[in-house]
This record gives sequence, structure tokens and C-alpha cells, in this order.
Amino acid sequence: MKDMHMHTDYCPHASRDKAEDYILKSIEKNIVEIAFTEHAPLPMDDTVPARDSAMINSDVDAYLHEIALLKEKYKDRITVNAGFEIDYIEGRENETTEFLKIHPETIPYSILSVHFVLIDGKYFCIDYSPGSFREKADEIGYEVLVKAYENTLMKALSNPYGSLTPKRIGHLDLIKKFKGFHGRSHEMDMDKILETVKKNGYSLDINTSGYDKEYCREPYPSIDIIRKAVSLGIPVLTGSDAHSANEVGRHFEQVYEYLD
Repeated sequence: MKDMHMHTDYCPHASRDKAEDYILKSIEKNIVEIAFTEHAPLPMDDTVPARDSAMINSDVDAYLHEIALLKEKYKDRITVNAGFEIDYIEGRENETTEFLKIHPETIPYSILSVHFVLIDGKYFCIDYSPGSFREKADEIGYEVLVKAYENTLMKALSNPYGSLTPKRIGHLDLIKKFKGFHGRSHEMDMDKILETVKKNGYSLDINTSGYDKEYCREPYPSIDIIRKAVSLGIPVLTGSDAHSANEVGRHFEQVYEYLD
């Protein structure tokens, strides 16, 4: 069993649990391989009110050094990898490419995610809070917001950084996070999306954190999407998206048949 998506105390919106705490919890749960995927510094100003979406640039080297030391320390007990969660930011592809050029060794263990969409020249975080989501949906139209997410996702799936593009797409249907709050459909052209995932050689991150989200209560992507992806031969990797050590491997039993 593997947990290939977890965070550390370098993440401003995570707990203060240390990376070693995550490793020890993983060993306790008989997880054989993990990947730390800390939120890489954003290539633009953070637009969420708390300004806490990602780690800061000055912490990047310290983060990678710490994980390298822990990888060596626990090499006989568990495989530890260091990666990033890379936000696809439309219009800032060059900045992200330059970051990836500096850290190419992390790319195999990194996730490419869409949290921000570009609307009328401004970046909006689609998963910050149910209130902010509904306010933006009321402002521009719910269908417009969903379409903006889908279009941004498709750009993320187009190998935006060339050979440096991380090839695991994170929480494919994150747009549904607040579905229980606003009660609206979040349908996208999933056939087209999965066809692009397969054609461009991506794998899917099965993010089980959605089970714990008050208005979601299912993984990202949903089970029906996971089944379809598997039927298409698309690789899937499970990740808890843990932001505290106690969340490592959470709800894996509910997606057990898809575990790598």
C-alpha cells in the first residue's frame, strides 16, 4: 500500500506535525511507500484571504533537504520520496517551468493540480470556502465557473511544461468540493477529460481527503470516474492528501480495490 500525496509543516495551512511524524504513522499503518508533495510556491500572488495556499520560496531547499535526510534514515523501513504539488496557473507557465528546471528530480513524485482559475484577468481559488465559491458562482454564473475549471483542467492536461510536466493529475473533479452546500450539478465532459488523460500519458491521483469534507463525502475523483479510468487503462495512485500525521492513509479501505 502506498500514500503518494501528503504534506508537511512547510505548508502554511497544514498542522505543525513534522515530516517524520508522517513517516512513523505510515510505517505503523504498513504503508510501504510515500511521497511528500508539498505545495510549491505559487508563480503569482496568492489570492485567498489567508494567503496560505503554498509554501514560501525560502523554504524549498530546507524542505527537500529534510526529506532527503529522512529518506536515508528510514530507507530500511519505508520508501520516502520528495515531490511537490504544482498548481497549474494559466498564463504563468514559464515561471513554473523555470521552477521545475531547478528541481527535475522531484517531477516523478509530483502532482499537477488545479485550484485557481483565471476569470476576467483575476485568479480565483475554487476550493477556498463554500461561501466564496457561491459568491463567485452567483456573480458570473454557476455553469460559467464550472466551465472555467474544466477549461483550466484541460490546459493542465496538455503537457504545459513540456517534458518537465508532472504526469499525475490531482483531484480531477475538485469543482465538486462544495456540492452539498450549493446543491448544483458539477458535470463536466468527463469522457473528453479521461481521453486526454490517457492520450497524454497522465495518471490519476485518488485523493481520499474528500471523504472528510463536509459538503463532498466522496473521493476525488468519484468512484465512477475511477472505475472508468481503470477500464481505460489509466494508472491510478492513492493519496490521502494528509495535512496532519493522523490523516495518513485515511479512508484507503474505501478505495481498496484500486490501491497500488
